[in-house]
Amino acid sequence: MTALGDYRNQWSQLERWKRRLVIAAFFFIESTLGLLSQVGVLNVVDILLLDSLPTDLVWLLQTFTLICVGFGLIKITFDDMQPGWIRSSIIATSPILLFFYILLTLHILLLGLDTSASVLIDVASLGTNTLTWSSTYLSIAVGLTLTYSVQRYGNFAQSEFFMIGMYVGIALMWTNWLFPLNEIPSDGHLSWTLFLWMLFGAFVLTGIAGVIIDRLVYRGFRDRKASPDVMMIASLGVALVLRALTYLRFGGSTQRFVPDADWMRGSQAFEFPTILTRFNLGKRQLELDQVYTSIDCEEMNSIPAVDIVTTTCEGVAQTTNYAYNNAFLPIVSFATVFILLAILTRTRLGRRMRAVADNPELAASSGINVERVHMTSAFLSAGISGIGGGIFGITLLFKPITAFSLLLPSFAVIVLGTIGSLPGAIAAALIIGFVRAVSGPVLIGIGNPIGRSGYSALAEVMPYAIIIAILLIIPKGIGDAYDRWKIERLRERAKSPKIPDRRYSAALGLLMGPLGAHHFHQRRSGRGISTLLVTSSAFFIGKATSFIRAHSYPSGPVAVPDGVDPDIASSWVAMIESEQAFISVIGAIGDVLWPWIPLLIWIFCIYESYLIFNNRYKDPIHPFKVKYHSILSRISGSPNKHSEQTISRNMKVKIESFRANADSWLTIRTTSLSGRLREKGNDILQKAGIGEGRRTESGSKAAFRLFLALLLLFVVWLPVDPASNFMFAKTLQVSNIVTFLSIYLIMSLSLNLSTGYTGLLNFGVIFFVSIGAIGVGVLTAPSDVAGYGWPIIPALIFSMLVAAISGWLLAYPTARLRGDYFAVITISLGEVVRILLSGEPLLKTGTTQGAIGVQRFPKPLETWWFCGRGKQIDENGLELSPFDCKNNEAIDSAARTIGEALSFGQPAPYYLLLAIMGLICVMIVWRSLSMLYSSPWGRILRSIREDEDVAQHHGHDVMTHKAAALAVSAAVAAFAGALFAWYLGSLQPSFMQPSRTTFLVWAAFVIGGAGNNRGMLIGALIITLNEFVINRLVAAQSSASQPLHELAVAIDTVFAWLVTEPMQAALLMIAIMTLSYLFRRKAIAESAGWMASVFLLMVWLLHQRSIDEVFRTDIQVNLAYVKVLIIGLIIVISLKYNEKGLLPEVPYRPERPEGGDLQ
Repeated sequence: MTALGDYRNQWSQLERWKRRLVIAAFFFIESTLGLLSQVGVLNVVDILLLDSLPTDLVWLLQTFTLICVGFGLIKITFDDMQPGWIRSSIIATSPILLFFYILLTLHILLLGLDTSASVLIDVASLGTNTLTWSSTYLSIAVGLTLTYSVQRYGNFAQSEFFMIGMYVGIALMWTNWLFPLNEIPSDGHLSWTLFLWMLFGAFVLTGIAGVIIDRLVYRGFRDRKASPDVMMIASLGVALVLRALTYLRFGGSTQRFVPDADWMRGSQAFEFPTILTRFNLGKRQLELDQVYTSIDCEEMNSIPAVDIVTTTCEGVAQTTNYAYNNAFLPIVSFATVFILLAILTRTRLGRRMRAVADNPELAASSGINVERVHMTSAFLSAGISGIGGGIFGITLLFKPITAFSLLLPSFAVIVLGTIGSLPGAIAAALIIGFVRAVSGPVLIGIGNPIGRSGYSALAEVMPYAIIIAILLIIPKGIGDAYDRWKIERLRERAKSPKIPDRRYSAALGLLMGPLGAHHFHQRRSGRGISTLLVTSSAFFIGKATSFIRAHSYPSGPVAVPDGVDPDIASSWVAMIESEQAFISVIGAIGDVLWPWIPLLIWIFCIYESYLIFNNRYKDPIHPFKVKYHSILSRISGSPNKHSEQTISRNMKVKIESFRANADSWLTIRTTSLSGRLREKGNDILQKAGIGEGRRTESGSKAAFRLFLALLLLFVVWLPVDPASNFMFAKTLQVSNIVTFLSIYLIMSLSLNLSTGYTGLLNFGVIFFVSIGAIGVGVLTAPSDVAGYGWPIIPALIFSMLVAAISGWLLAYPTARLRGDYFAVITISLGEVVRILLSGEPLLKTGTTQGAIGVQRFPKPLETWWFCGRGKQIDENGLELSPFDCKNNEAIDSAARTIGEALSFGQPAPYYLLLAIMGLICVMIVWRSLSMLYSSPWGRILRSIREDEDVAQHHGHDVMTHKAAALAVSAAVAAFAGALFAWYLGSLQPSFMQPSRTTFLVWAAFVIGGAGNNRGMLIGALIITLNEFVINRLVAAQSSASQPLHELAVAIDTVFAWLVTEPMQAALLMIAIMTLSYLFRRKAIAESAGWMASVFLLMVWLLHQRSIDEVFRTDIQVNLAYVKVLIIGLIIVISLKYNEKGLLPEVPYRPERPEGGDLQ
């Protein structure tokens, strides 16, 4: 023991970087030996388990460990390496270093598998793909950054603004006045009219959408000073609402924005020289009669590790193309981002936004209109994402859900770049884009050699993996490091007595004046940036206008292609002629901007250099600035404006007088009615036992009984198909409802433990649910269909243990993170598993070659339910399956007995048994969690939720309790996952989509009430009934004999009216707005006004052609999207008007102990 203690002391005395380096070296050596020689720890464990572990699982885990070592080395560099040029160089080149380290890891893996692989990298194509992906992510990330900087919450609806931008382009393409541009066949010239309209419309219309959402939703949260977590959860509901509305209006089919047929031609592309690089990994030995043929067709006697060529087999230089429709995405996206950066750093608006971001109260006391700044930031953040979405729509086919797949990688960008840092987001976007671009060829190259041909689809996983790695390695991001570096540089400059050499500054002004070099050297960085900005803007605008002029219709008569309808042709010719005139004007402007503006700037810089050289420098522009601001101040205080204000004030007095009279009239006539209704409502509540309030134990129980009774009555009322056996159909319906309710209730209870009681913003419920579902499915599937043949109970216990361990291990590195960071990392884990389910063979059972998913796993007691106690054998001696037993009337079973007793006319459905098991599972989980909550541990969790510092001060290990809570929550979620797998029968990746799982659970959590198990039951039951009522309406849409058919027809009629007559809807909203304004109902008036503006925009933008393109026959609402819309509205409305939920948490007060001295 003494020797062990000595070793521990020596270990603890080592510096942290040395300890970390030793651990990294151990795992590197262990994993390398395991891959090359099969002597690693996992190999030994496999031997002890009698070779029962899958071989693929062993080397996959060892490879994963090796990759983690690489990220660990980067963390050591960030945390422990002394500042200096070596550390800075490693950090700057870390993506490239990690790329080569991963290639080394794959090389070790392939050597261990005794195989080889080739990874082909086209350097130019890698660069263009990096720009494409980075600009896509940046368009959303910039909006996230701006929203977080000013309003301090993570906006999960930002990708939906990107989506709106995509569909603004589609709507413009279908308008009556622009559609001829899309109808004309290819003629060799690019048309710019529709493209430019799309840029303008995507920015303005999406910006307006951002303002509308901000005024309708987020302003109310700001007014009551809601926490950022509440606003972030509300943004989930907003995202669902916007996505559902887009699906309803534009359908679920794929679309693509095509400004002109020539934009899609392969010949319309930039061409770049490139270098082809082939990395030959793994075994590189040639047989005696073999030769290696390089990319340029040269034959070699050995295989090189790296094969680099620049020419083809014919000796021509290698080139790669970058199509215009793809190239304009990074050009426009980065241009808009740099314009925004200039606005934020060089204008008064930017200073106001920074002031509001730093301290809204202080900004308001300084005379800044804070709400106007919030509205402006909402417009800009949505508009820039909208522009990115509009350009993105040219590059590929898309659906509304496409935008959401880009959201989490965009969160990775802002996390890596530091939330709130726009320069950091730009740098991070390039890094994430590089990772996404390079992962494609790597996964394609290694897929087949390691028996995973579907790995090419896993490139989508890489951004999610980067999120997790970033949050574990550098949770503050590179933007924070950059800011600290700037601060240190300013301190060093302030300490340094050295004055810049004016002769050197003057020389810089003569040579590089338009770049602002002399100002940077003189430490006037603001003026230098302004000079550089003007020069670079002139350059880019000049080059852009020159390109547009060179690739548009030449001046002169416009020739109409053959076979075009005359009406379309005449409209097209008129637009092209207008386009020619417009392009000639902007071309002339571009000729003036470049090179004349930089030349004038250069002359001015030469004059400044002369002043600097003679030590006489004073800002020559300063007098003009003073004069400009003086003119502005005189204009703002002009007599005309004063008279206008007087007239406006008089009109306002008259309107206010009329409103006061109307409000008085309304108040007199409604007071008595509202009073009677209030008294009646109070009497009803008193009789129901809710008079004491829902935050007391008795009031909460009474409200729970009332809500439950109403919802159960709704279940009883819910109709079934009249053509079927009523008893069977109703039993099947109720069984499905109970099973579905049990699954989502257990998920909600899991979320309530981790979020409602502990305060962890857990968006990864589906991650833990998937562990239970996939684990039980894979482990219990028969071995002849790639399963393991485990009994159900051991598989369930093992899956729950794995989920609990995963939750515990996840908590320690992540629970220290901020709430929004924790939410992002947990939802990312769910997306990683969803994508792996579509490409990893270890997560596939019972399927044919090339198919995906987990299938053919047994369900608990299904064989007993249909086949009875003993084995049932057919005439060939084979055991009958439950399906065969169900159809065999000679077999006596529990299902057939119950079916006959209840007059089903067939065996009772398995869902009846599953519903009973679901109820038993709910009771077990409910009782167990209730005991935990009433225990001292439950009180500790609540104290941690309320104030971690106070809990820590009282001696509680906060991290250990958080880890334990997340572990228990994960095990409960895995339990629900197993039940979910048995309910679905097979598992496809779609079952893990957040809109079908995570968001439903959060909706139940929000509407029910955090911290209250009874609230979870009510919330889950509401979500369940929404699901089944909509399903019933879907059946009623297609058949007049189905119940609720009249309601379905009424819904279709209202929807058709909204689509075809938006002007009537706008007039209705204007009428509501006017009446509400007159009667001082400001909230209703503002909401109706914004809704009227939406319908008016529909009148302008969505014409009959858009209706014909989406609704080929009759206009019928897709009720599946209505379901999503309702879930989103539930989240938003519940948080906005009833944040505590229907059944708020009841404060727990343990009973005072009896006995002892009363004094």
